Amino acid sequence: MNHKIVLYSLDGCPHCKNVKKFFKSNGIDYINRDVGESDAAAEEAVKISGQMGVPVTVIDDETVIVGDDIRQLKALLLEPEGNDISKKVYDLIIIGAGASGLSASIYAARKNIDFIVVSGSVGGMVKQSAVVENFPSYPEISGEKLMNKIYEHAKKAGANFVDDAVTGIIKEDGLFKIDTIGSGTLSSKTVIAATGRSPRLTQAKGEDEFFGKGVAICSTCDGPLYKRKTVGVLGGGNTAFDTAIDMADIAKEVHMIVRGDIKADEALVSKLKSKKNVVYHYGFEIVEFGGNKMLEFINLKNLKDGSIEKIQLSGLFLGIGLDANTRIFDGFVNLNNSKEIVIDQNCKTNVDGFFAAGDSTSVFAKQLTSSVGEGVKALISAVEYLKNN
Repeated sequence: MNHKIVLYSLDGCPHCKNVKKFFKSNGIDYINRDVGESDAAAEEAVKISGQMGVPVTVIDDETVIVGDDIRQLKALLLEPEGNDISKKVYDLIIIGAGASGLSASIYAARKNIDFIVVSGSVGGMVKQSAVVENFPSYPEISGEKLMNKIYEHAKKAGANFVDDAVTGIIKEDGLFKIDTIGSGTLSSKTVIAATGRSPRLTQAKGEDEFFGKGVAICSTCDGPLYKRKTVGVLGGGNTAFDTAIDMADIAKEVHMIVRGDIKADEALVSKLKSKKNVVYHYGFEIVEFGGNKMLEFINLKNLKDGSIEKIQLSGLFLGIGLDANTRIFDGFVNLNNSKEIVIDQNCKTNVDGFFAAGDSTSVFAKQLTSSVGEGVKALISAVEYLKNN
């Protein structure tokens, strides 16, 4: 059945590219409306979705899908797949397809074991980085290009990817039972958790209500929707200052909100100071997000005297750090106080046959290159376990 499909997207947005890639690989025709080039398209996208974000896919003038929900697009546009992966037992299931998961999958393919990679997206947080400057052999490359290269390497090596999300895990009769949203319960002899980290939220009043309706994470994805508007950026590290620099070239005015010490590189701090439309708020925290249907203001608390300052704005970008994506493992495997999976030097956990790698673990170095190495270590440990059990 042919469908009328309109995609509201932004050039450079990794989530938009995921949707376009899905359409192209399945021969699905669609009309693309770039919200960065057309203010009218941007207004339409917000009106249709009720959110300040892309991609927005409209199918047959009725169904609206916000984000790169490939599972929902498959269900609506493709015939059901006949292969039932829930009926077999794998040697290994890798959960996550960021730097650790992808590197583990390359080595798993080389070891010729029966495995799959389960992940809702490929590339992790790195894919949202405009520039990566610390990966050996690439003095400068976009995060998206780098992760796509590693992904293509993994596929060429023989890795099989399942687009799904894991909701729970148990170990029963020596096998891991992994519950997923779309593929049922999957079984394996070993598991590597490489689930990475996600942006931290403030937990302030109104944040949940206005998330996606003014409260945002990615300036690459959503920045142009705030063209000529007043926005805020929260945080004192590189992520926050990078975001503020991007938004200073797009928005009418940027409010830079820093709670404590500035931890960003001096080069980024200097670059932001060169922008003439940035207002600084040092020693403040957000206590409330407010508005009607969309974000209209934030209330800031002065940490010195406790006074409240109200700022009128249309968007607030969060850049206050990352938390480990380990909720599904809580109670199954040992986590530390930061909810990171506790591992030893060989990526082993307290659960036999369950290994973990990368930013979701207790390793000190949360770096792209170290995550690649940790993925390899976890795979070697998993293979060793398979040999002896």
